[in-house]
Amino acid sequence: MTGEVKRYALYGIISILSTMIVILLGYIAYLQFAPVDTSDVPAYLLDDDGITPIEPPLPIPNATLTDQSNQQIDIASLDKPYTLLTFGFTHCPDICPITLGEYRRIYDDLGTNADEVNFVFVSVDGDRDTPLVLATYFETLHVDSFVTGLTGTESEIAFLTNPLGVEFIKHEPDQFGNYNVDHTAGMFLLDADGNWIRRYRYGIRADIIADDIRTIIN
Repeated sequence: MTGEVKRYALYGIISILSTMIVILLGYIAYLQFAPVDTSDVPAYLLDDDGITPIEPPLPIPNATLTDQSNQQIDIASLDKPYTLLTFGFTHCPDICPITLGEYRRIYDDLGTNADEVNFVFVSVDGDRDTPLVLATYFETLHVDSFVTGLTGTESEIAFLTNPLGVEFIKHEPDQFGNYNVDHTAGMFLLDADGNWIRRYRYGIRADIIADDIRTIIN
């Protein structure tokens, strides 16, 4: 009898886990294909194609931050002519992993032109996103071969985000110390002189961004 009880209990646990996996996969699918809410996005960023040329190009300060290898680097020292920036944090439940997935698609779509672009993810949560945490995060999402992660103190990060109009707001931690960080989504393209030349709205298809970057490069 004891064996039967254990067996039924095991079946129950397996059933619950299976249901949770199905729900999780459904949620992931929803995040991938659900329409993006742009109700709070400023009107000037809502061009028909989601691409905003920055004219004239805006010089961006040469911020120095720490990469996932625990090396101090600055934006100007990155080794490729163009830099695609995005901002987020590793505890982000949806937008950030989706954006890094888009990075992968853009990188693949660019082909040999990807050799001209630095793909940079800047954490807005320096307290938790240490170099090791960033390195592990990129490896988990299979973008570690081409994405540079940058982290630092709040003031160091703000030095880079402020000229781009990127905002980030850290919420109060809960009783377990967990907290969320609201931040501006999307991507920002810098040219070889460190000037901001493009703003890509969050939710634009990767192939559209890749086509635009390819046109600029060529």
